[in-house]
Amino acid sequence: MSPLILDGARDSLSPVPQKRSHHFAISQAQYEDISRLVDIEFFAFENEKTNHVLSYRDYNQPAHFERAVQTYQALMSETQNFRRRSKTTSSRKFNRQVSLSQTRFRKVSDVDSGLIVSWAKTEMKTYGENELASPADSGHEGEPAMNRDWFALNEKLRRDYMGTARHCYIGMVATQPSYQHHGAGTMLLEQILAEADDAGVECYLEATDTAKPLYERHGFVTVNELRFDPTPYGVYGFKVERQTVMVRGALNAQGVRSEVRSWPAEAGSVPL
Repeated sequence: MSPLILDGARDSLSPVPQKRSHHFAISQAQYEDISRLVDIEFFAFENEKTNHVLSYRDYNQPAHFERAVQTYQALMSETQNFRRRSKTTSSRKFNRQVSLSQTRFRKVSDVDSGLIVSWAKTEMKTYGENELASPADSGHEGEPAMNRDWFALNEKLRRDYMGTARHCYIGMVATQPSYQHHGAGTMLLEQILAEADDAGVECYLEATDTAKPLYERHGFVTVNELRFDPTPYGVYGFKVERQTVMVRGALNAQGVRSEVRSWPAEAGSVPL
């Protein structure tokens, strides 16, 4: 869920690069890449122990890995079906009741080895009024209360701030630990932001403390802070999960970037 480019972890199962400079290429991730993407994600989250239990990212739990694979398979299939429908369907007037969503998976590969070393998941999203009125934990009803509430909190904050405004949600930027600090994640982020600017939309994300400086350098502004404590659910031994909600203003046709709105001004409440 959090867009991360994490430090300090190392994937001992992946080849370690022998040189400091790399030739990277960005392309669209394919269905057959999904297991590799999840592998990168889980090792990137290796030191995020609280997130393991909240977002099902513990690589020691095979069920977590399979869950992520199936989720991304469904999203990628849905996106491919959307594109096929878009080619054969005439343009329609926007219906404020209907949500519009298109997820995109990008990857960065090491040109020399062909290995995927980083990837990103983004969602170009417009909430419909019906979706905004639906429960924030939709899709997680069968999960334990802690996980359901965690996902609902993330969703509620995003709904509260964005409303029906079209926006780019950056849901994941993960780099294989042994390839971090070589520019792969930054390449992905810069492409995502350029496309958001072309579309004239804001970008929204939740960042860890490690990733926050990167997003600040790319024009993101803090609008809120997300905190979640597993202890009230009887899950002990974990720190409070803390992430920063950040927004990057839209670029208009005149090349002027809009000012990021404060949380109280947009969501009608004080930050958490």
